[in-house]
Amino acid sequence: MSTKDEKDWLRAILEGKVKPGDAEWKRIWQEEDFTGVRRVLREVGMRKKDELVADRQKMWQAIEQYRGEGKNRRRVSIWRWVAAVMLPLLLCGTLWLSLREKKEVLVAKVTPEIEAGTAHAVLLMGQGERIDLSMTSGDTILNKGDVRIRFDSSKSVTYEQVVGTPAKVEYNTIIVPRKGEYQLILADGSKVYLNSESRLRFPTHFEGKERRVYLEGEGYFKVAKDAAKPFIVETKEVNVRVLGTSFNVNAYASEMAVRTTLVSGKVQVSNRTGEEVTVLNPGQQAVWQGGCFSTQEVDALAFTAWIDGKFYFEEGATLKKNYRTITTVV
Repeated sequence: MSTKDEKDWLRAILEGKVKPGDAEWKRIWQEEDFTGVRRVLREVGMRKKDELVADRQKMWQAIEQYRGEGKNRRRVSIWRWVAAVMLPLLLCGTLWLSLREKKEVLVAKVTPEIEAGTAHAVLLMGQGERIDLSMTSGDTILNKGDVRIRFDSSKSVTYEQVVGTPAKVEYNTIIVPRKGEYQLILADGSKVYLNSESRLRFPTHFEGKERRVYLEGEGYFKVAKDAAKPFIVETKEVNVRVLGTSFNVNAYASEMAVRTTLVSGKVQVSNRTGEEVTVLNPGQQAVWQGGCFSTQEVDALAFTAWIDGKFYFEEGATLKKNYRTITTVV
């Protein structure tokens, strides 16, 4: 779907021509073509029929993101009109749906600057210990038997296996809240970037013939090479199997699809039963939706720019590499 089509659909929603419960509304949340429209609706707080109250601040942020900055302002100037004229209609429509008979006049607050997501996460240890990683000061080392855990000031935590110590595998979980982000280095040297509202369950070190972790949400992986031990990222519906590569997995529970985007190397993506399998080359994306895979050529940068705190804009059929620091919002 082109940017123009996405704007037309959003304008229809702003004007109240498409409302929750309509056939068109159901299409938006079911068909892949409406990915961009769904992203904007999620950012302003409108998800499905039972979640109708829009976040006015994020509504302005979403409009700013579509509008772009600098030289791109002229290309998308229609959003100035949409933001100024259509926003009150959307607010009125939202209030009508949620309150029916109660009428109010709302004024949207414009946020002049969007900041990057903060380094915030919680680590759950195998024995139930809970550590708020945002509260660690400076560089800290925690010894847990056969594992040394390093917390540093650069928003990351590193696991190191102590040589010569009897191995005892435990599973830890790192949880990143809304508007947070965090980095993790696993015991094998693999690096993981976790996005907002994500969690990763992983062993303190890897034993056996594979390296397996469990992801909910979105993560970018730089896997350390080990031909003898394939690295497997397991999600609710899809497994991604690699030997050594860089890739992004988007597997939020609120999404209608699981997207695996390959940056370098080669990965094999399969459903949990192993009945559906597809292999990706760099610059390809596998989308698991409706019980099957589809593969498409993509600009991997568009799906991985978030790890650097940047937002990627795409206009029409031409990719525009316009970046701006943005709060990580799902």
